Amino acid sequence: MTKNSIAEQNICVLTLTGKVGKSTFSNDVLGPRMPTAKKFRLETINLSGISDGEVMQLKGKDFIKLQNELSKTNCSIVDVGASNVESFLLAMTQQPGSHQSYDAFIIPVEATAAKIDAIDEFIKTVTILHNLGVEPKRIKVVFNKLAVDAELEYEVRKIIKFHDVEKWFTLDLRAKIHEAPAFAAISEVGRTFLSMLNDTTDYRLEFKNTPAENAERRLDLTKLMRAQSAVKPVNKEFDIVFEALFGGE
Repeated sequence: MTKNSIAEQNICVLTLTGKVGKSTFSNDVLGPRMPTAKKFRLETINLSGISDGEVMQLKGKDFIKLQNELSKTNCSIVDVGASNVESFLLAMTQQPGSHQSYDAFIIPVEATAAKIDAIDEFIKTVTILHNLGVEPKRIKVVFNKLAVDAELEYEVRKIIKFHDVEKWFTLDLRAKIHEAPAFAAISEVGRTFLSMLNDTTDYRLEFKNTPAENAERRLDLTKLMRAQSAVKPVNKEFDIVFEALFGGE
């Protein structure tokens, strides 16, 4: 599958729970693989989402505005923050058929069995979308923040059981993102994931050419080397997640 294979789709990423990696998924998984997508962010509390998108505080009139904007494009990423998802879903309920503007609804959930409330909120979101008439093939889950030593099937067994019973959403266990030191590393150097991934600077060579007496610069270069190396395996995992979500389309 090529990165342009979903170039004609409108994707909505939403969750009732905050801090599950939703905006990271929108920015770093979808964004680079949907380069022509127009980006919208609907949130009022956490303003750390898509930096170059159009920010909307969702109210009734804003939902109509969003629908009007979507009519102008065949490719978009709509990032609905947890602070606005209930209003978003309510507005969708009041506008029958409006869900048809979206080719897929992606729901990130933290892959930790201990996060009972988050898993329950995921099930609630799926149920709402199902009741709106959204088909299972358009409702998809991505498992985020999976501990490197954890077994996915165990951590999300409640979601798997729910799917076995209701089958209201598409389940692919390859759509998983592990916890990784990459994001702490890029934060430490004040860079974004994508800018660090595309950075071809030979920091190791500069490090070798920097005198030991210049300890501050050598420390900065060490951090840059760490960040540069850390993002590469994460991006490979992102490729697998993207393929799992959209590879059959």
